[in-house]
Amino acid sequence: MRKPVHVLLVVLSTVALASVAHAQDTPKKNYEFVSDFSLAASQGNQEVTTLALGERYSYKFPIWKLSQTASVLRGTANGVKNAELYQGGLRGDYSLTKRLTAYVNASGLRNTPAGLSSQTQQGAGFAYQVVDTETDKLQLSAGMGALQRSFIGVSDRENDLVGSIDGLFRHAFSKVAFFEQAATLTPNFTTSTAWLFTSKSALVAPLSSKIGMKVGYLINFNNAPPLLPKVGTTPQTVRFKKFDGLLTTGLQFTY
Repeated sequence: MRKPVHVLLVVLSTVALASVAHAQDTPKKNYEFVSDFSLAASQGNQEVTTLALGERYSYKFPIWKLSQTASVLRGTANGVKNAELYQGGLRGDYSLTKRLTAYVNASGLRNTPAGLSSQTQQGAGFAYQVVDTETDKLQLSAGMGALQRSFIGVSDRENDLVGSIDGLFRHAFSKVAFFEQAATLTPNFTTSTAWLFTSKSALVAPLSSKIGMKVGYLINFNNAPPLLPKVGTTPQTVRFKKFDGLLTTGLQFTY
């Protein structure tokens, strides 16, 4: 009677070892896709609609990492458009060491309520992973590039030599809950007063393993905003505001 028991134990042990080996051999996911959605609407005395969409995708090769981002914001109040923001970017990172990478990137922006008809930027530089633990990550980047901008009501297009100083911090409260802070300073070497600053803050609380509630705050600061469009023959001396802030709340989907 013992022989069947021994055979059963051997079979169960073999299956268990095979399952462990399979789990250990399963490769880690080398891509990430995240999408955001938020909508605010009111009817009655005040008809307001604001829609914000965003997504980011990254894929890791053995020594390369490719990243792509895009976001759209549109808002109307009583049938009049009062917000319009389009952003997109591409970046490639090449690993030089475990913590140091060289990168190239390109981005585009349109923000008509701030007087910006179009903005494109290309750059290259280096990024260093200062902190890389299970709960905290901090990456700093620095580089140089070119910036092209056209403004509302202005036919000429500006072409500037700029720098880029970036920081990205992420703290994980759990596997699916985290706080993330990104900031970019863009000094302008062609026109020293025309520097830019961007900040993106996000707090995500999980509803499930794939869906979370996200609260985000975006800051765009232009130290030398363009002039407001001229009305009639009177010279215009008033400029657009330097500061733009955007608070969004919505859902985030992770794949």
